[in-house]
Order: sequence, then structure tokens, then C-alpha cells
Amino acid sequence: MSRNKLLAFIISALALLSGCQSMADEATIGIPGRVVNTDSNIIILRASLNGSGVSGAGGDECCMSIPAKWKPGMTATISWTKDPNPKANPDGTKEPSWTNGRSTPEWRKWMKTHEANYKKMEKLIPLPKYGETCGVTFIFLPCDDARVVIDCEEEHRLFSKLPGGNNFDSELIRRLGGKKTCR
Repeated sequence: MSRNKLLAFIISALALLSGCQSMADEATIGIPGRVVNTDSNIIILRASLNGSGVSGAGGDECCMSIPAKWKPGMTATISWTKDPNPKANPDGTKEPSWTNGRSTPEWRKWMKTHEANYKKMEKLIPLPKYGETCGVTFIFLPCDDARVVIDCEEEHRLFSKLPGGNNFDSELIRRLGGKKTCR
């Protein structure tokens, strides 16, 4: 092998190895995700962090992917789809009833109009620091304010000793420094 070919081979091998090393630095872990919606005027249909997401149906869903280790300066894109008016269409018409447990043509037509009004939202956020993780908790506050909690200690601090019933949402909004009403 000529000297130039040997040098080209070594450079190529080093480039491949350094590429593998940088991929190793970007290791990810799979964790559950959940949605907490404190805005009773909307429904969250789906939420994601850098494209990895869950439905807004409640409860833990598996699995989302996040970097295995948090590093200072990390950012993420949080995206969500919301139903801004779950009870009616923009013209004020209410959802038609189903018949014998089946959707009707009127309901399907209403739903097509309704789904066209879903809003897709997106926000670039600093990725909150995490060590031990209990999953990704998306918290939706009034005024299209969205937060993400990943660290177990932070989740425990926010959710411990929350009152039940009607005071749950308002106390969580207060703990997160969110607005209760929008301008």
C-alpha cells in the first residue's frame, strides 16, 4: 500500500472512530411520559419533546427518548396539539350525539370541522436539569405556557402535598409561577 493510501486509510479510520465516539456521547434512555393539563378550557391531544411524545389522555405512556445525561446549555423543543374549544365548533354548534353507540354522518361532519381548529404549538425551552428521572412530565398552564419536568426530586417537590379537587390546578400553577388568567 502506498504511503498516501495508508495515510488516507488512517484518516478515514480515525474519522469513523471519532464519529462513533460522538454518537456514544449522545446516548439516550427510554422513559415514560405523561401530560398534566391545568387549563380546563382546552384539551391537550398530544405532547412531544424533540419529537418523542405521548398522547394527552393521562397516565404514563411508554416510551419517550431523552439524552441519558443532562448537560448545561441543553435545549429542547416542546410541541403540543390542543383542542382550544372542546365543547363546540367556532360557529357555536355543539357536538351531535351518536346513535346506538355509533357515530352519525352529522357527528363525522361536525368532527371534521372541529379537528380543523386544533392548534399546533411549539416552544424552544432550556432542558431542565435532571439526574435520576421518573419520566417526562409535560405540564400545561393557562396562556399556552408549557413546562417540562424530568428530574425525580423536582417532580416530588412540585407534586407533593398538592390539594385535591378544585384547588389542585391553581396550586400547581402557583408553584410553577404561571398565570391564572391571560390578557
